[in-house]
Amino acid sequence: MITILLVDDQKELLDITRLFLEKGGDITVNTALSAQEALTMLNQKKYDAIVSDYEMPAMDGIEFLKIIKHDDIEKPFIIFTGRSREDVVIEALNSGADFYLQKGSDPKVQFAELKNMIQQTVMRKRAEEALLQSETNYRTLVESTEDSIYMVDRNGRYLFMNSHHKVRLGIPGSEDRGRFYEELHTPQESERFLTLVREVIQTSRSLSDEYQRDGRWFIRTMSPVRNTIVELTIAVTVVSTEITRTRQLEQAFSALEAQYRILVESTQDSIYSVDRGCRYLYMNSHHKARLGILDDRYQDKCYQDYHSPEASERFTHAVKQVFDEIKPVREQYYNDDRCFVRTFSPVIDTKSGEITSVVVVSIETNH
Repeated sequence: MITILLVDDQKELLDITRLFLEKGGDITVNTALSAQEALTMLNQKKYDAIVSDYEMPAMDGIEFLKIIKHDDIEKPFIIFTGRSREDVVIEALNSGADFYLQKGSDPKVQFAELKNMIQQTVMRKRAEEALLQSETNYRTLVESTEDSIYMVDRNGRYLFMNSHHKVRLGIPGSEDRGRFYEELHTPQESERFLTLVREVIQTSRSLSDEYQRDGRWFIRTMSPVRNTIVELTIAVTVVSTEITRTRQLEQAFSALEAQYRILVESTQDSIYSVDRGCRYLYMNSHHKARLGILDDRYQDKCYQDYHSPEASERFTHAVKQVFDEIKPVREQYYNDDRCFVRTFSPVIDTKSGEITSVVVVSIETNH
């Protein structure tokens, strides 16, 4: 729906124009008999466009237009008048009018033309506002992120970079335009980067690349920028995210895991894990030796595959208790006149809070 403000000092013409424009149901018209009245109405309500007569007492249409522009009321404005002087037309357009329509002898034709002008100007204005909003949202997103976002052509010339990337490279102000990637990176880094850029341009497909710079780790996603007119990829957009902390945690975890395996494998106690169905997920070398297993074919085998029905029943009961109560279970048992103490401990997923498996540590107490 389009809402317009129609201004004319002739009430009869206002009513006729309003009736014609509202015919069809896609335009709503509010009317004013003077520019002063129209200014008051503009302060009370928002309109999609303004249609104003030129010759009016106290304030003509162009003076009205100049006041609107001075007050930063950016609305499509159409001068609709009987005056046909060229100097009036030029002044109206120079003052910011979108269209100038002369009142003619054929009302049907002139009103149809006026309606078409209104629809054109309003649709164009809405498209401009939507584009501006879209660009504003895009720039807000690009500038607020902690990632580097930039665009280069096939030769590695920067076409755009966000503030975060400028800070990363130590580039002040607007000195990024016209700079080349190779000016700010080593020959090896530049060669690798340009190879990837040309691959994206040639294939028109995105790719991801992990790299290291100054002791920091990054992963970048490189995406093609297509020109739909010539159907060619003309540039590449790069989003680069630092993953140094992730890599450090992975390395720390790997070191801990290696130490854990050394500890688990060097002990003379049995250490193993099972799922809810008592299927083996892992067992250390000592436990494999106790069961007479020489390789890793135990995985997906069940506890009862290696133990008596009585021992299996006792073990299954303990595992079920851990899953039900979500806490460790400790028990003492005998096997071939040997006494063991084993602890069943739940392994809990930090995200879901559910038990994923049970770790069993079995210690012989009389050796």
